[in-house]
Amino acid sequence: MAEEQKKTRYQQVIDGDVEPEGCEKGWINIRKGQTEHNLAVIDPERAREIRRMGAEAINKLHGEKKTARQSLEQILTLKVDDTLLACADLPEDLAAKLKRDNPNATIYDLIQLVAVGRAVGGNMKAYELIRDTHGDKPVDRVQAEVDVTTDADRALLANISKRLDETGATVEIVKDIDS
Repeated sequence: MAEEQKKTRYQQVIDGDVEPEGCEKGWINIRKGQTEHNLAVIDPERAREIRRMGAEAINKLHGEKKTARQSLEQILTLKVDDTLLACADLPEDLAAKLKRDNPNATIYDLIQLVAVGRAVGGNMKAYELIRDTHGDKPVDRVQAEVDVTTDADRALLANISKRLDETGATVEIVKDIDS
């Protein structure tokens, strides 16, 4: 019993003295004598190869991940075709004009054209989108009044005022024009 208490929890799990809990179950795979997974024991050349394959797999995984923004950027740069124009809810003459005037039009161009059409038709959200995208968004102004005078400052001013009243002195505030 005293020998079991001297063992670390890891050693107790590995020796089978206690039942593993949670992440300890993974310790069972790292037993002494299992050289096929222990990079410290196996041939250095084989260990290097295993590490290289692991790094390659991780790099491939990271290369495949895209953010939604990257995906959207890629989609928006695709060229417009007849199917997209049919889905765009544009008048046929406007769709034909887009194809004629800009044969390399992208989905982003088409979205902007649809937004302009809707804004002209009276859709205020589309108008705001066009206005804001163009850079004419009004500035939001926040006005706050901050009183930086503390209670101690007020007490000091009251004390000074009291002294001036007692002595009959006057104070002249001169404003420096240069500053």
